[in-house]
Amino acid sequence: MKKLACLLLCLLPLVCSCALAQIEVGKRDLSLNAELTRDVTNILVLLQDGETTDTLMIASINSGTGRAVMTRVDGALSVSVPEAGEVALRDVYALGKKDSRGRLAMRTVNELLALNIGTYVALDVSRLPELVDVVEALNMNLTQEEADALSLAPGIAPLTGEQALDFVRLRLPGDDPARSRGYDALMQLLYQGLHESDMMGLLSIGTKLLGSMDTNLNPMTAIALATAVQGGDDDDRRELSLPGDAQDAEGMRTALHEAVYE
Repeated sequence: MKKLACLLLCLLPLVCSCALAQIEVGKRDLSLNAELTRDVTNILVLLQDGETTDTLMIASINSGTGRAVMTRVDGALSVSVPEAGEVALRDVYALGKKDSRGRLAMRTVNELLALNIGTYVALDVSRLPELVDVVEALNMNLTQEEADALSLAPGIAPLTGEQALDFVRLRLPGDDPARSRGYDALMQLLYQGLHESDMMGLLSIGTKLLGSMDTNLNPMTAIALATAVQGGDDDDRRELSLPGDAQDAEGMRTALHEAVYE
């Protein structure tokens, strides 16, 4: 009996883990903040590297002013998930059922930051090589440090799929914590896929790109998002990193809302 009890205790964490990975969230259960203006569209971007959430960002596009704010949120932040208790933000996505993972992540971020996120994109960066093949090469603007790390020339460089994967996985001294190379690559991929084709091939390429991701993003919203990120003056684009100087959830909400809505 003692051996059986010990075995059950050893297996309990695994059983709990499997149970927690089955959280289901409905389309109307996103904890949307109804007080926010509809002029701003907030989109959650999750970049996975295997089973790990490597980057979590919020793209906020203000259709009225043209301002675009890209907010990177630290995945190590502790958040409360009613069905699982306190967990790291980076682990939330994996806790949901397959068709609920994005909704669970959106609900959690909405509750953390008092937002109205209803759209998400989740991409496993290990799939970048096959996606880059769709657009032949990914045109990224490399700094001197990035170029040196990749053994390429600085400036606009057409990256192969494998080079694009090496690019998004770069970790260099002095990197801005608000910046994500994976996010930059994803936006460029969407931009090229939805802009560098004739009308006959546009829908096919856009559908293939979006079909390779876990997302509820439609092609028209993808075009608006990629265009907003790629275009506009520097004064209309801001990058924010949370928690930054914020000491608690209220401080993070204030910093984000001031950057996006004021």
